[in-house]
Amino acid sequence: MSRFYVWALLSASIIVPAQQPDKGKAQSSNVMVVAIARDTSVYEGGTTSGTRMKGGTVAVDPLAWLTPSGDWKSIDCDFDRPEACARFDREYLKKAHIYSVVSADGRGAVIQIEKMSLTPQDDPDSCFGYGGVGTYSGVPIAYATVAAESARPFIAGPSAKRFSEEEAEPIRKAFAESAGEKLGETVERYRTAGEEKIDPALGLRVYSVQLEGQELLVVQRALRDWQRRPEYLASKQDFHLDSVFAVGSMSHGHFNLLYWQRMEDGNQQLLGVIHLKNGKDFIVETVSDPETQFFRIYGIRDGKVSLVFEGGGGGC
Repeated sequence: MSRFYVWALLSASIIVPAQQPDKGKAQSSNVMVVAIARDTSVYEGGTTSGTRMKGGTVAVDPLAWLTPSGDWKSIDCDFDRPEACARFDREYLKKAHIYSVVSADGRGAVIQIEKMSLTPQDDPDSCFGYGGVGTYSGVPIAYATVAAESARPFIAGPSAKRFSEEEAEPIRKAFAESAGEKLGETVERYRTAGEEKIDPALGLRVYSVQLEGQELLVVQRALRDWQRRPEYLASKQDFHLDSVFAVGSMSHGHFNLLYWQRMEDGNQQLLGVIHLKNGKDFIVETVSDPETQFFRIYGIRDGKVSLVFEGGGGGC
């Protein structure tokens, strides 16, 4: 199977059990949401910064079903359910689909795909998964984004705004003070004793997002960012920085940490923020390690920033 296909996450890798579609209930009322990528780091293991796909092509990765009420349900297919996968392959993957981008990056773009493939049925020697390569037209897609088969449940809403390095500096400083010990653990040193230590805040991006009326900040360190920094290139690759994904807010110069995720050997990257007509908002990110790739969706639950879905993607 082509490296541009996206693999479905092995069920054993799911940390948060995702709700399954009701048996016997037609999926027509649910909307398929997919991840769209022009850079292969979105779905490759966390050991590479990825490569750019050629021309107007994009990788299409089915992510999850979105219900009319705004709940996320996993695709009824995994390694332990070959019959369900065969049905999903026959009834969905082998059919042509048109998706509309529903997050800010590339909103207005249209993606067309003739068919997708399922492994191991389509390629027994490959990893388990599903996905394919499509084409897009309209608004350019810079890197990666989120699309859906129907734009009906979505509104445009505010985008995730990335702060400039100058704007982000005071936020990074406040974040480092607030998350001190946690952030310090994300830096691993493989240099001879006596050399200058690496700043734990190295390579952190800062975004502003809006979730259900709350102005929040996302702090992220992705593999593709710090691998390209002069500090890393000059080090001859003798140190490693863990990926970071955190959500919080600023108040009187203090960073209030509301959510924290860290990966020692992997990658976490923000794909986009999507907004629904019913008032629910979600952050979508892709997560990968050397063996698996999947997605996390964050929203507001009981007034708190929470992980509301984890799944999709693939694994070997």
